[in-house]
Amino acid sequence: MSYARALALGVALLALTACGSGGGALGGIFGGSGFQCNPGTQVQLANPTNGQSGVNPNIGSITIVANGNNNTLFNTYRNWSLVLSDNVDPQMQSSQLNLVSDPNGPHPYGSDFYYSASIQSLPSGRTWNVGLQQNSNGYCSAYPLYTFST
Repeated sequence: MSYARALALGVALLALTACGSGGGALGGIFGGSGFQCNPGTQVQLANPTNGQSGVNPNIGSITIVANGNNNTLFNTYRNWSLVLSDNVDPQMQSSQLNLVSDPNGPHPYGSDFYYSASIQSLPSGRTWNVGLQQNSNGYCSAYPLYTFST
């Protein structure tokens, strides 16, 4: 095999590997170009919490908690929203994130910062996959935050 052909094959394999990278258990649910939006910190659901069932379908908003404020999410939170998918209906997108106070929320990190986004009413009896989507970057797939059920 010639050097040029080997180089071309290597570049093609590298491109395929990069496009195939996903993230987390829910990475494939949210579409995108193959790489995941990166908030630059640890993030998880705060209200409702991961795995919570019996959530009121008219909850109105979802709150997430992130580790610290020296990261991409804190510096650009108004450019992020949440995406919900139940594998039945089309995906739903929340409003943009807003920085909020949640003194009674979970405190999983040494420095907790809370963000909330409004959502429409949800159908009952469904499990909702939640992802964090960077609105200004339509080329990345949502960062998975796991699930809750109505």
